[in-house]
Amino acid sequence: MPGNEFDAVLETATPPPALPPAAPAEPPAGPTRHGVEFTGRAGEYFGIWIVNVVLSLLTLGIYSAWAKVRTERYFYGNTRLGGSAFEYLANPIAILKGRLLAYAFTIALGLSAHFQLWALYVPLILLVLVLLPWLLQRTLRFRARYSAWRGLRFRFVNGVDDAYINFLFRPMLQLPTLYMLLPWVRLKQQEYVVTGHRFGGLRFSFRGELGPYFVPFLICIGLGIAAYFLMVAMMVGGMFAAHGLGGEGGKPSEAAMAAVFVPVAIVYLGFLALPVFLRTRYTNLMWANSALGPHRFRCTLRARDVIWLYFSNGLAIVFSLGLAVPWAMVRLARYRAAHFELLALGGLDDFTAEAALAEGAVGAELVDALDLDMDLSL
Repeated sequence: MPGNEFDAVLETATPPPALPPAAPAEPPAGPTRHGVEFTGRAGEYFGIWIVNVVLSLLTLGIYSAWAKVRTERYFYGNTRLGGSAFEYLANPIAILKGRLLAYAFTIALGLSAHFQLWALYVPLILLVLVLLPWLLQRTLRFRARYSAWRGLRFRFVNGVDDAYINFLFRPMLQLPTLYMLLPWVRLKQQEYVVTGHRFGGLRFSFRGELGPYFVPFLICIGLGIAAYFLMVAMMVGGMFAAHGLGGEGGKPSEAAMAAVFVPVAIVYLGFLALPVFLRTRYTNLMWANSALGPHRFRCTLRARDVIWLYFSNGLAIVFSLGLAVPWAMVRLARYRAAHFELLALGGLDDFTAEAALAEGAVGAELVDALDLDMDLSL
């Protein structure tokens, strides 16, 4: 029957070949982590540092420009990323010219204050405050222009007008708000600094949100209030202890003075640690919100580690009469490098060089001469 013949054909037909199993989808390639390595040694840098100090003293500070270049080149050259060291390319002569002008201004400021020439001192102070954003912008341009990696220089392109907005006008709003706008001001300052930098053919970008900046700020306020009440309680307790440990004639004994002074000094050191805590957290936030093209960054500084580094370094410098400065500098640089990573999406060789004009060093040297701590978290 036709039906039986059809069934026979089905039975003798060759089954179709089985399809090969589908290849598993490859997971998307994640970023490649490139850690920063600092290879400097305290003993090695001590030789450079002591020569810089001696020659700067013998030349009445003239050699300090060459000392700065030698120091920067040592730390840049011993900081490696992706197997390549950074370079510091500034000319000592340019730094010397800027330093002479900067210190001439500083000496005029100091002399006018010493001899109470207020008609000169007050205008000079106001001039510094008015020029501060411009000096900061020139400092950023100078440092970027003479910093390089793999033969390519950095650049800073943001203008002076934005510098005045972020470092003069916005900070002025903190006074009437009792510094409650500090997280917003710091966020905008970091945005200005980061987005102004260029490297090769890529620009730095910044995507920060205000909420995370308020968290460490509020923690600082809480710790500060707690430390204040603790200090008051310790002072009151110390006064009662001093009364009980009073010496002869009603004068407080050494034990009584220690009962008051030591606890207060400990709490006061806690107050000094709060700015370090805030700066460390803001540094981590800045790098977490920054990117260079497709590449991102990761900074994992821990506040308690940084506070301990500053404290122990300070003790070592004091008890060594300053001879531990090289050890402290190398120690801090090694810690910072160990807690920084570049999360590269793709190769690190896809950069193109950009030409840049030479930058003057006057602004940068005046910022250093006046010891203006702008806390850029860089």
